[in-house]
Amino acid sequence: MQRLRIGVDGRPLRNPFTGIGIYTREILARLAKHHDLCVYLDDFRDSGLAEEPPFPATFRSGTKGMPDALVVHALFGRWTRQDAVDVFFSPRHHLPALLAYVPTVVTIHDLVWRVAPETMRGTNRLLETALMPVALKRADHIIAVSQDTANRLAPYRSRNVHVIHEGARCLPKALPFSHPRPFFLFVGTKEPRKNLRGVIEGFTHACDGGLPPVDLVLAGSQGWNEPTLDAAIAANNRIIDLGAVSEDVLASLYAGCVGVVVASHYEGFGLPLVEAMQRGKPAIAANAGALAEVAGDAAVLVNPADTHDIARGFLTLGADNQAYSTHAVAAERRASLFSWDHAAERTMAILHAAANR
Repeated sequence: MQRLRIGVDGRPLRNPFTGIGIYTREILARLAKHHDLCVYLDDFRDSGLAEEPPFPATFRSGTKGMPDALVVHALFGRWTRQDAVDVFFSPRHHLPALLAYVPTVVTIHDLVWRVAPETMRGTNRLLETALMPVALKRADHIIAVSQDTANRLAPYRSRNVHVIHEGARCLPKALPFSHPRPFFLFVGTKEPRKNLRGVIEGFTHACDGGLPPVDLVLAGSQGWNEPTLDAAIAANNRIIDLGAVSEDVLASLYAGCVGVVVASHYEGFGLPLVEAMQRGKPAIAANAGALAEVAGDAAVLVNPADTHDIARGFLTLGADNQAYSTHAVAAERRASLFSWDHAAERTMAILHAAANR
């Protein structure tokens, strides 16, 4: 296979514990084994990546005081010419403005700006609304992380769109998280789209409806537009909020949990589902879109807008041993469908197709 020089928008590496950050790290680590990566960063804060790189690559970044937009839309293009890259890969929805001569591949993780704009921070919503349609028009090839995401792209782009599912991180081997009772696990930022409020209400209904002594553990950073969420968490002593956790702790939580809860209003993929399935853990998941696509029969599918239906999910996995076993067996089976190695191989093929257009 031809060895490529690949220019990369490396900005997601600044947030390796977000979904897009995880995707970027996992894909690039595998591409770097076969190709020469030139990873571009926006400002001086990223210089640590060059000092302690997570994989072999040439790193470039802007300087202190230089506006991020200037670095991205002017310098990224200059660097691709200096590095004589064969193809430019953006793992995060957008393309720099001055890349007219180089083939491009863009990964689209979701269309929150179209599906649930009210759940976004204002600045992010404006950027996505302005920049994603441009990238969809300009890119030679588009990678969508789920069929649901690809379907939602149809009004903007129908050619050269490739569905490549994500995988599960190789989290550290870990003993089960020490907790006095069995527990369900919620992993995610506390933001409206994740529907944590609905999950909490559903869990409370389930507790009132006879759920055995099973707790709900939350792992994720503080988000936005949820001013009363802390009070809702504090009101139920069976809910434990750990805040943001390390990968070591997260591995321990997956190992120890009964199952995961991913009842978001909208997701482009759903990494916690795959990471739980890798450990044979079933899920309570939203009954439509990418979450239903990824979870399949490894989850009790629920209506995220109906807290009583979410309660049914908790009661099914928490009180029905036969149902739990059925979904757990399905989780082990489905886990093999999602692999970062496979995702990277298919991504390489698309990068080659773009470079040899």
